[in-house]
Amino acid sequence: MSFYTALTGLNGSSADISATSNNIANVGTTGFKRSRAEFGDIFATSPLQNASSSIGSGAILKGIKQQFTQGNISSSLNALDLAISGQGFFTLKPSLTSAQKVYTRNGSLNVDNDRYVVDSAGQYLLVYPVNDDGSVTAKDLDSALPLQLPVTSGDPQATSNISLGVNVPAAADVVTDRAAFADGYTFNPSDPNTFTNSTSITIFDDLGNPTIATMYFIKTQSASAEDPTNKYDTRLVINDTVIDPDLVSSVDDAGKQIFIDRFGMQTTDVPDDNYFIEGKGSALYKKDALETLVDSQPAKLTGEVTEFDFGEEGDRLVQIVTDPIQFNSTRESGDADSRVYWGKNFLTVNVDNGDQPVNIDLRPGNYNATQLAAEVERAINEAYGDDSKVQIVQNVDDALNINLFKLNADGSSTGLTTAVNVDLLSASYVSDVEAIDLTGASPDFTRDQFLAHSQARVNAALNTYAGTATGASALGVTNQMFARSAGTKMDAILTKTQIVNLKHATSTAATPTVGNTTVSEKYMVYSYQGKTPSLSVYDNKTQVSASTSNPSFTVKFDATQNTMTINFGTTSPPITNNGKIRIGGEFQTADTTAASHINGREFTVTNVDTTTDANNKTVTINTTGLSFPDDGFTLTEADIFVMSNQSEKLEAFFEGASNVYEGAEVNFSSEKIIIREIGDSNKHAYSDTQISNLGLLTSSSVGGGFGVTANSTVTSVVQSGTSGSGSGARFTVVSNSGGNGLTSVTVTTQGTGYKVGDTITIAGTSLTGGASPADDVTLTVNSAGGIIQVASGQFTINQAVAGVSTGSLDILGLQNAAGVSATATTTDWVDEKAPAIKVNYNENTQQLEFTVDRTVLGTGTESNFNSFSIFGSATADSTNNLGVPTQDDASTVLIRGGEVLRTEPFVADGEEIQLNDKRYGVTVNYNSDTSNFTFGSGSTGELIEANGALGVTAQQKASSIEVGRYLLSTADGSVIDSTEHFGGDNHLMSVGNSKNDVILSAGRGLASTAAVSVGDAANEDLTSVFRLSNTGGENIFNVSVNGISGIIEIPTGFYVGTTLAEALQSRINQIQDPVTGDTVGGVTVKYDSSSNNFTFTTGTTGNTSTIKVKGAARFGLDDVALGVGTVPQIYNLVQATNADGVALYVDATGNVVTTPPANLVEGYFPLYIDEGELTFDNGGRIVSPKNLVHYERQEEGFSIALDIDFGQSTQFAQPFSVLNVDQDGFTSGRLDGLEIDASGTIRANYTNGQNNPLGKIVLANFNNQNGLKQIGNATYVETAVSGEAQVGEAGSEGYGNILSGSLERSNVDITEELVNLITAQRNFQASAKAIETTTTLTQTIINIRM
Repeated sequence: MSFYTALTGLNGSSADISATSNNIANVGTTGFKRSRAEFGDIFATSPLQNASSSIGSGAILKGIKQQFTQGNISSSLNALDLAISGQGFFTLKPSLTSAQKVYTRNGSLNVDNDRYVVDSAGQYLLVYPVNDDGSVTAKDLDSALPLQLPVTSGDPQATSNISLGVNVPAAADVVTDRAAFADGYTFNPSDPNTFTNSTSITIFDDLGNPTIATMYFIKTQSASAEDPTNKYDTRLVINDTVIDPDLVSSVDDAGKQIFIDRFGMQTTDVPDDNYFIEGKGSALYKKDALETLVDSQPAKLTGEVTEFDFGEEGDRLVQIVTDPIQFNSTRESGDADSRVYWGKNFLTVNVDNGDQPVNIDLRPGNYNATQLAAEVERAINEAYGDDSKVQIVQNVDDALNINLFKLNADGSSTGLTTAVNVDLLSASYVSDVEAIDLTGASPDFTRDQFLAHSQARVNAALNTYAGTATGASALGVTNQMFARSAGTKMDAILTKTQIVNLKHATSTAATPTVGNTTVSEKYMVYSYQGKTPSLSVYDNKTQVSASTSNPSFTVKFDATQNTMTINFGTTSPPITNNGKIRIGGEFQTADTTAASHINGREFTVTNVDTTTDANNKTVTINTTGLSFPDDGFTLTEADIFVMSNQSEKLEAFFEGASNVYEGAEVNFSSEKIIIREIGDSNKHAYSDTQISNLGLLTSSSVGGGFGVTANSTVTSVVQSGTSGSGSGARFTVVSNSGGNGLTSVTVTTQGTGYKVGDTITIAGTSLTGGASPADDVTLTVNSAGGIIQVASGQFTINQAVAGVSTGSLDILGLQNAAGVSATATTTDWVDEKAPAIKVNYNENTQQLEFTVDRTVLGTGTESNFNSFSIFGSATADSTNNLGVPTQDDASTVLIRGGEVLRTEPFVADGEEIQLNDKRYGVTVNYNSDTSNFTFGSGSTGELIEANGALGVTAQQKASSIEVGRYLLSTADGSVIDSTEHFGGDNHLMSVGNSKNDVILSAGRGLASTAAVSVGDAANEDLTSVFRLSNTGGENIFNVSVNGISGIIEIPTGFYVGTTLAEALQSRINQIQDPVTGDTVGGVTVKYDSSSNNFTFTTGTTGNTSTIKVKGAARFGLDDVALGVGTVPQIYNLVQATNADGVALYVDATGNVVTTPPANLVEGYFPLYIDEGELTFDNGGRIVSPKNLVHYERQEEGFSIALDIDFGQSTQFAQPFSVLNVDQDGFTSGRLDGLEIDASGTIRANYTNGQNNPLGKIVLANFNNQNGLKQIGNATYVETAVSGEAQVGEAGSEGYGNILSGSLERSNVDITEELVNLITAQRNFQASAKAIETTTTLTQTIINIRM
């Protein structure tokens, strides 16, 4: 057995050596594919045999397999030496009559005596039949034919077409600019200086006689910034005759004349029925001049250079104000140096000749140039939009109820016994400021007005609810009360800084008494620094004092050191390093420059010095960066006060100036001063009435005392009598320097029981030098009692108001003309700057939103509420027009921090905010290079009558824009003449009546189109009534218009397609970007009953206009494509001119003339091809002509008509060269050579220049190449194992490319084969050794037996 096993190994090694030897022998055979011997082991077994102890029986030869890998490619000089790079076999036929096909990779071919292409064995190469253009006519194997080479080709043919591709050098100079042609250019084919390059070609006449045609190239233009093309003229010279190119009409494939409209758009069918060209001339327009499409343009208005310096990058901020209190600080007030601008009546704009201009207001804030442009753009588009106001319908929408719930121990909740009722039709400072009539008809509000008014009404309702002990206890705010004192509306803007002395009464007990109540002084500064009123309250007021130095000063600014020093004499001011102070003074005799820099201004103290000189205690301020004057100043006035330690008990602000609702970017300034208590530690349980009832005297007016001693001061003076019941007050009395009256009487001890209007008498005998009753002093009580009282103004300031001299506190609305307090004090608990319950609006979902401040009313506070709800009128039986549900339907939201209660979505259904024509898509941009703003109409195009241009079937209106401003009053910014829309100037945008350098660019081209998004057909017939439910969110629609997204929720109920479209349209047009404030407008939604689908169209137009809708599949809106608007592109037509720049025309006979023909076509013009000029772009590619250039000359003894194609020409940075040249004329020719391309197309070249396709080589492939049967000469035949041949073309999928002049060598690797041979030899020796060993063992066994 072992002998047999070893013998099989010996046989296998012998077979391996044979295969390797065959490979080595054929290493030089073209197309040969190496073989490999493959073996398998022999293993005999039976069911009873133990497999774990079985031994194999040797090896057996399984087969010899070809290795069809690619052999190396070698080059040759024979065009018929072919190789296949990739998959496939050449297909051969053993004989012309044989039906058999054989296949090979050996492409060594030649031509036999009968001109057939055969291999070395005489087998015929098969090719597909082809047309004249080389395309295959049949691709099946049965149609393949043996390739036979024709010896001759064609009858003589005159040349009519020439293809000439050249590379003209990019670096060539412009011939016509050479010095020799300074007086004019003339072409001379004999003078090389008159042309750039030339090339010649042989052409043929009708008899086949050759003639030399020479083409000259003359560079006439180099690329420039204005025209980035290079141009060459061409001259054709035949027999010393220059042939000029003809003017050729541009025609389509059918030979019809091409016309262009005013924008270069091409047609062969002019839409104007009255148009005809017969007998008419035309302006000459050439096709090559239609090079670049440009967008149709909107009308644009570019302002002059803005007077505000935005910086090189446009990032410097400009301030826009809209608060009437700040108007005096603006440029519009007449202050040419101001760079603060008034945002009201900011611009008037008329777009596309609307019925009347719109007037826009900006939102206050600080803007860089880009932000300002965006804000102006937003405001214009909002003013032109279709937004409606929010209407509060009486007895439907006017009641809003708020209930707050506490969590019980058993997990249940208990609400307020009586909900907080908010009456939205009661007045607020917002309705007062905006003059909204809340009586009679249901009032309309803009969204900002509505939110600010609603917030004010919620605040007032909560304060009213807490105004009773029961209500305060129910809300848990008994100990959270504070005093709020409101002045009356200011009569005017006080134009000087004033210090208002305040009295602040506080009690240490819930029930105040004289004993537990104290009154402290506070100091409110009304600052007019920078002409911008501001308010602040301080605990300390310290008067400056003249220094003992020489020269003496109270305030001194050192410009060289950038320091300002304030002297307080021997008084140590309550000021610390880095502390904040504010200076206030009357400055009646001071340097006005100094006063303008320090009066009312806040500073940071850099150094306090109270030890260096006890008589001159000072504070120092570093003025670096504070825009102080270049020269120093020294003040000696003592009527200057320094306020320090900003109060943590009181604050003052202008009502409605900011934060009118959370996130508000507008203000509704009531021009009232609010003074209120602040800080959690200062809240209390007592009311202002309780303090007032104590009758604490806080201020009075003075009369009498004219006989007292001059410059005398008496302290702790008591009253000698009173008209009321008050007692205990003490006074300090100061007489003036003239001895003819009193300077002041100050209350030093408040006493009790006093009432406003009481008179108090101080006996003259208690004053220095006084007598009774002649010098008795009579006081009138101006204020008594309250938590916050306005005592007096620090300075005697009077200002004319309506021609009447008026005191400062009267102007500020804090006292009346008689000096009696004009403030009204309430005891509140709601912080209007940070309300406990906030009202807002969600632009995305179009819902009102309410949030509760957990730190005020939530669990863990004295209120300890866990949740809240909002509902409408107690008698309501359905959700109201504001989306507020009934009490039964109201949801409850937890109070944990950040939770939002949202009402139902609602549509603002009041009157439209603007009733003018609607316009959308106005643009505003800032150019940082030129420092000006450009306004663009939202539409493009010019005025075009119907059929006046392609695609214009009805009159197209012109795009236009006009921008200016009303003439405004410099007193308050009001409009002087509302009928003159453009009578004023806007210096920030630099447009207006006096801006003469404004540039207006008219609209150009065709009208831009809107974005349209078309839904699929609905799943059901929407012409029938259907129910819209909230199941699966089918009433929710996601919409994005121009990048502004919103979530639309349509109320559930019954609809048809048209009513659903209306509901969608109204809600889509309410979408607003919550960040930028940009609004959606003008969107239309249409339901088409015939196609049962919805179409959404934007109000804006152009390629920045987009719309995307996502809704329920039920309505065909689950996969709606994005709609994008378009801006039609046009050519800017350029009429052809001659060398002198004179416009050219074509007369009725087709001749080019410079004089306009008498009868010219209008609107549409015939298009012509340029006469022989070559135009290259800056990349070296030819731009024109893309078609043929015709040359013709017919005369006795000379006849020529040629069409020349220059389309393959280039202009690269290389020397002149001919890239290709071909002409269709020829004499009779003989075979001159063969060309075989990579696709296997075989072409025959003939001496007459013809190049004829003969066929395309057939390539074959097989599913199993190893199944092919080798028959010698590297040739195979198909078998059942290989499968049938699959034929195709070279270069197509599954087939390689043909390489002509190449042969595929054997794929045998001689080194690898030698290694295999050595290995096989060793295997043979090992098997032989095994046989020898087996023989020895066998002999030994036999010997043992014997």
